[in-house]
This record gives sequence, C-alpha cells and structure tokens, in this order.
Amino acid sequence: MATPVDDFQRVLGALWRFARALSYGLIALLLLFAGLRLAEGFAFFQGLLPGGGFAFLLAVGLLLWGLLGRPIAAFLRVPVVLRPPAQPPPAERTPRDLLKHLDFLERYLAGLLRNPEWEGAPADVEQATARVRALAEEVRRGGAVEAFARRIAALERDTVGRLLEPLDRKARVIIRQEATAVGIATAVSWNGTLDAFIVLWRNLNLVSRLARVYYGRPGPRGTLAILRDVSAATLASAWLQDLSEAAGSALGGLAGKGLGALAGPLLDGGVNAVVTLRVGYLARQRCRAFEAWNERTRAQAVREAFVEAALFSRDVVADVLKAVGGGILQIPGKVLGKVGDALGSLWRRWTGPEPDPAPGGAAPTA
Repeated sequence: MATPVDDFQRVLGALWRFARALSYGLIALLLLFAGLRLAEGFAFFQGLLPGGGFAFLLAVGLLLWGLLGRPIAAFLRVPVVLRPPAQPPPAERTPRDLLKHLDFLERYLAGLLRNPEWEGAPADVEQATARVRALAEEVRRGGAVEAFARRIAALERDTVGRLLEPLDRKARVIIRQEATAVGIATAVSWNGTLDAFIVLWRNLNLVSRLARVYYGRPGPRGTLAILRDVSAATLASAWLQDLSEAAGSALGGLAGKGLGALAGPLLDGGVNAVVTLRVGYLARQRCRAFEAWNERTRAQAVREAFVEAALFSRDVVADVLKAVGGGILQIPGKVLGKVGDALGSLWRRWTGPEPDPAPGGAAPTA
C-alpha cells in the first residue's frame, strides 16, 4: 500500500513533467503577458505626469537587471565547459574513440587548475594527468577495447571524480541554501505571482553560482535545457499556490482553521524547495559532466540528480518547517505583542498609575 509520502512524490513528479512539457509554450505566453502588463503600467504612469511612463520602465529595468540580469550575465561570463566527444555504443567502439575521450579527460584536468574555486593541490592534477597519458599509451599499443573502456570508467570515477569532491561539497551547500531560501520565501509569501518571481530569481542565481563553482557552463543546448528546468519550476510554483490553498482549506475543515492556514503555506514552501533541489542537481550534472550527452547519459543524469535531491529533501523541508512554522509565522504575533506593550505603557503614563489592591486582595473602595 502506497504511503502518503509516496503519493506526494508521484504527484510532485507528475507536476514536474507536466510543467516541463508545457514550459516552452507557456514561456512565450508569460513573456507576452509581462509585455502587456508593462504597457499598462507605462500608460498609467505616463498619464499621471509627463515622463512618468519612461521612469516606470527604467525602474522596472533596473529591478529586473539586479534580480535576473546579473545572475544571467554572471552565468554567461563563465567559459563553456569542455564538450565530451560522442561515443558510439560499446560494441562499436574503436581504440580511436577511446583515445579521443582520454584526450578530453586530460584537457578536463588541465581546466581544474584554471578554476578559482578549486582548492586542491596541483600535484594531484599532475598525477591524474600522468595516469591518463599512461592509459592512452596502452590503448595505442593495442588490446581489448572493452577492457580499456572499463579502465577508463574506473579512472573517471576514482581519479577525476575524487578531484571534483571539494567542488561537489561546495555545490551541495549552495543547492541546500538556495532550496531552503526558496522554501521559506514562498511559504511566507501569500501571492502566487510573487512566488513564481521568487522561484525564477533564486533558481537563476542557483544555476549561476553552480556554473562558477565548476568554472563551466553547458553549451547552447545544455543551457536551454537548464532554462527549461528553471521555467518548469517557476510555472509549477505559480500553479502550486492554488493547490496549497485548497489543501489548507481542506485541512482547516478537518482540524481547525489555524492548522489549515499554516498547512497551505508550508506545503507551498516545501514543494518549491524540493523542486529547487532538483533543478540544482540537474544543473550541477550538466556543469560537471565529463560524458557526452545522449539519451542514455541524460536519463542516467536525471535519475542521479533526483536520487540525490531526494536524499536531502527531507532535511531541507524540515528546515523550512522549522523556520516558517516555528519562527517566521510567529513574528507578526511578536511584533503585535511589542506594539501592545508600548501602547499599554503610553496609556498608563497618560492615565496615571493604577491603584494598589487593598490588603487581602479586596478591591479598593471609594
């Protein structure tokens, strides 16, 4: 029998696939809608005072540049990651194909030394490069292609993968930070449009930071895939607002209005956090991959990204619940309490001190 968590994962997966399938068409519609809203704003402010419309467009442009343009510009400043050579099926590989991939690995290792985020020892890169060159010499001398392919895979996993571990740790910290921030921000936001903007802003910032960590961004096709994932997360966030409100209303009818009011935002923030985790790990796979992208490697990368996101999703959602349920949503009450104390103090100073009660607790008499 499926557990509620399994059902939740299936619903989330279906929502994600649906958003990705519709994202390209809906991106165009959202851009058209945004253009119409900008035109309305321009006409409104231009009618208020001369030049007001242009001031409005300038303010919107500066805001969009600060929140969206800067992460995109930072992403584009990062050099394109080396493109792995395409490999034929294992049964059709030749020594020439293996040598091409080993040459790529050597250039990939050299790129680590140019990465300002990589803090390893250059001697480790030199040792790994020597192993790659030695294996290339063995391939040139001849032998079983299958055996060499397995040795290359082991070299990638045990040598190149080990050198990437410091960068992987940095990337995991960044992904968790951004996912938690998205979860908290969308949980305390009560507007679906604002939720979508927050998800778009933070996901673009996440992708830009990951590209800087690995000092490489995918080519045009990979970048388009990442932007598609970000747009799917943005659209899913916008649709999720209605879903979370409906869930909150249902729980409110069963367990009280207080729980219902809290459940909707927590559901909204938790799912947005998990979706951001998935976007982060998919982007990480594309920024660090040293295998050529095809249907097999793409499916494998998606599976690995989703598995890794699932490992951390419980902790991230717990952070969101702790911050929102135990802290942020209590801030208005605390603020109101402080305001009440201050007003009470002013009232006592204006009316004078209250009379002391009579001995024995009896009320004073005139």
